[in-house]
Amino acid sequence: MSAATSYGLDDASPSLRHYLRALWRRDFKLIACDKPAAEMRPFISEMGIHLPRQYNSHRGSLLRDLYRAAAAHAAAHDAYSTIQFERKKLKPVQLAIIALLEDARVEQLAITAMPGLRHLWLSFFDPRGRDSIAVEALLLRLAHVLLDPTREDDNPWVMKGKRLFYESQSEGSNALALREIGSQLGNDIGQMRAQFNAKSYLVEPVYRDDNLFLWDSDAAPEETREEDAGFNKHIDAAQSTPRHDDQASNEERFRPRAVATASDEDDSGSNNDYPTYPEWDERTGHFRPRWCRIIEQVPDIADATQLKQQLSKHASLSARLAQLLQARKMGIPQRQQRQSEGDEIELDALVRVQAAQRAGHTPDLNIFKRIRQQKPDLSVLLLLDLSVSTNAKLLNSSDKTSLLSFIREASVLLGEAIELSGDQLAIHGFRSNGRHEVNYLRFKEFGQSLDDAVLGRLSAVDGALSTRMGAAIRHASQLMRSSKSAQRLILVLTDGEPHDIDVFHPQVLMHDAAKAVTRSAAEGTPVFCVSVDKNADAYVSKIFGAHQYLVIDSVEQLPQRLPALYLRLTA
Repeated sequence: MSAATSYGLDDASPSLRHYLRALWRRDFKLIACDKPAAEMRPFISEMGIHLPRQYNSHRGSLLRDLYRAAAAHAAAHDAYSTIQFERKKLKPVQLAIIALLEDARVEQLAITAMPGLRHLWLSFFDPRGRDSIAVEALLLRLAHVLLDPTREDDNPWVMKGKRLFYESQSEGSNALALREIGSQLGNDIGQMRAQFNAKSYLVEPVYRDDNLFLWDSDAAPEETREEDAGFNKHIDAAQSTPRHDDQASNEERFRPRAVATASDEDDSGSNNDYPTYPEWDERTGHFRPRWCRIIEQVPDIADATQLKQQLSKHASLSARLAQLLQARKMGIPQRQQRQSEGDEIELDALVRVQAAQRAGHTPDLNIFKRIRQQKPDLSVLLLLDLSVSTNAKLLNSSDKTSLLSFIREASVLLGEAIELSGDQLAIHGFRSNGRHEVNYLRFKEFGQSLDDAVLGRLSAVDGALSTRMGAAIRHASQLMRSSKSAQRLILVLTDGEPHDIDVFHPQVLMHDAAKAVTRSAAEGTPVFCVSVDKNADAYVSKIFGAHQYLVIDSVEQLPQRLPALYLRLTA
């Protein structure tokens, strides 16, 4: 096999990444799919741009251009397709037309910024079959005249589509208008009694992606294409099953876009028993309403003998903390002025009395001041990151102890310290499996003693899944609103930056977590972070703000450092 025919994505990836970065000024992740290119099209997910590992339809320099064209088109969608279209009540042929119009819209925007892309994309339009009036041929002809405004077509339907498209975009790029145009053109196809083989349809030309991510439903392309005729039956997207990526360990494909619909339906799941929270999308600049679903859990109780043995190693530390906390329990000096009685006379108040008497007014005789010890009134919610990475064994630990073990020890030591201070402590944790399943675990509540049941729950839990931090902070902040303490604090303990299986771009969840922290502080519950990730400085300051975090380089120091940090924060 020659070098030309063996050229594939593995060979193209290095130059493609540089090419996309030059065009869009940011990096894209390219993922290979082994399914034959003749049976699939590229597609876009939160994990990145999925391209065929091998194209067998082209050779030589044209093959290299095909990878460039496919990658550039997908990147244009990522940049400009900022909404999703509502799928319900649309026929398969209407779905195909609307997606084609959106292809034309994003390519038009990309060409405005980078004119050379027009020539690249036009090189993959096959002139054969131009006289055909099959629906697939008409769609390709429409795509051609939309990409090349100087091109004319003798088919009235094609020219009508071109006219409607350019009229809708005459006052600026408008994705919302495309749904109505696509519906109208699809109705025309129905009136023509033209047959649309939705089951076998593949987007043309070959460089374009399957456009599945444009829709608000997780319905698979195969199910969208169930009917041979575009208007025989309507496919109910609610009954369909998600498509899975061949190379992504069966993780679902996700589309982080706002839905282009006037409906305010809850998109976070049909079960209304679970609280839902919005999530900030930095790329679109708005919140996705009711996007994340919180599932509260109380862990089972396991044998806490090992945890108690680990805590026994810190007996001297506990005694030292007890002495510090006993002094803190005495309270913080507070100066009270304008009192009717007190320890000494307030000079300013005495001057005001003399001035009032000389002016003929009745003076305010509250002229004393006194100092009282005010006992601190604080509620602290310790929020633990329980993602799968906390199960990692520490190589520098003598007995290969896991990070989660140190988290347990630190939590209990902090709990003992706070109980001695007379303040309130709750211990909760979180982990996530996509936006529909953000698990929120409750180990200890305010007012509950640090008893064997709490130790048993902490001992029973293992690290699992991912870290959707923003949703967990929003839920914790909501719970803290019921606290009657004068001061409230959420203390987040984590080992890494936010991530989840349905979000490819790591910056998305980082910006969302920052929004959650800012909102919580504005509502009276500041959030402080303790990270055991040595590389955390790159992102924790962006999430929590300057001076609102502590990075601990040595995880083994966590049990000693966390209670001491509490003393510092509440001094």
